[in-house]
Amino acid sequence: MFGNSVWVKRLLLFAILTPLSLLGGELFTRILLPQNVDPKMNIFRADPVVGYIYEPYAEKREKGREYNVLYQINSIGLRDREYSGKEKGLVRFLLLGDSFSVSHGLAIEESLSRQLEGALQAIAGSDKIRAKIEVVNAAAGGYSPYNYWKAYRRWADVFNPDVVVVGLSPDDHDCDNEYLSYYIEEGETLAVYQDGKGSRKLWGNDLLRLRKWLSWNSELYILLRNFLYYNDIVGTVSLWLDTHQDIHYGQLEPYLVPQTEKMSKAWEKTFSYLRSLHDETAADGVVLVVLPIPLKLEISSQEFERELKAGGRTPEEMDIDQPLNGISAFCSAEAIAVLDPRPALRKRHAEMPCYFVYDGHWNAEGIRSVAAHLAEQWRNLGLPPWQNSSRQKQGRDAPTR
Repeated sequence: MFGNSVWVKRLLLFAILTPLSLLGGELFTRILLPQNVDPKMNIFRADPVVGYIYEPYAEKREKGREYNVLYQINSIGLRDREYSGKEKGLVRFLLLGDSFSVSHGLAIEESLSRQLEGALQAIAGSDKIRAKIEVVNAAAGGYSPYNYWKAYRRWADVFNPDVVVVGLSPDDHDCDNEYLSYYIEEGETLAVYQDGKGSRKLWGNDLLRLRKWLSWNSELYILLRNFLYYNDIVGTVSLWLDTHQDIHYGQLEPYLVPQTEKMSKAWEKTFSYLRSLHDETAADGVVLVVLPIPLKLEISSQEFERELKAGGRTPEEMDIDQPLNGISAFCSAEAIAVLDPRPALRKRHAEMPCYFVYDGHWNAEGIRSVAAHLAEQWRNLGLPPWQNSSRQKQGRDAPTR
């Protein structure tokens, strides 16, 4: 009886002290170690063609440990300025891609679309080419190659582009969102479904819902999460998990040699959607260009070593150029131009960071380096507006890498 009473008192004390400790930790963090909570980017709307686009006229601030930028959406659902009809002498580019291409964490003035547009226009001007250049930002966070294909059809008649640029990263092997429709309320995706199949709620797991809520509201949670992720603890835990359950390769899987069967099939699906996109651009007389985007671990040796340690892998098990080689081989066979930013990024990153420290996306310096290098490659390959008018409407004749 007496023992039970002691345990009851301990449980009561624990029940009282735990929330008080968490509240104290939250106040301490907010006052002395302020963190940026994850942005609750309720900014989407369902779209019957692409699946989802941004909500027209929406404005949200995207906040992170290294950025606090405005996401301002135009009248048709793009993170971009307003556009008018296509005038004579205008060369229009349509940029498709995911969070790298939409320029996560950066103001629109620093985005890939604006920087590439400026770099191309500057070189064209130096070559006495009078064409006006526009780069339309039709990318969106979370898109896959399936969405790139659909997005072209969604926007082709609106913008009548001369060139389509697809930002393709090693993460783009995942096309599991193909043919999904989205149930969205007040900008937040609540469920996804396929025609003829039942819906699947997002955040259906209670623990996952709690983690998302904490990431949106608790600075203490963000502090602890960052500490755990960016320290050696993650490596130790990953190694332990690898010995106790099925190995999860994570971000390293695209670089594993030999390539896993799962990854090979995933890339086959990715390339099938790129082929469909190329068929449509070629039929429209539009030049298709692929920009193979390198992840941070491909550019930073320190990041590569950290990922190896976290994944319990060795350098001998990796081929850092494997995704690029696969993309290049596919594009060569399909006669698609490839513009690789890796040489410029590696050179510039050795001088100053080109990626966010706590994020993995390009920072403003990385975008500037990429845009300048791409513009030079663009001119060297003779792509529009350097390409003569007789070839400008022959999509499959675009030069390759």
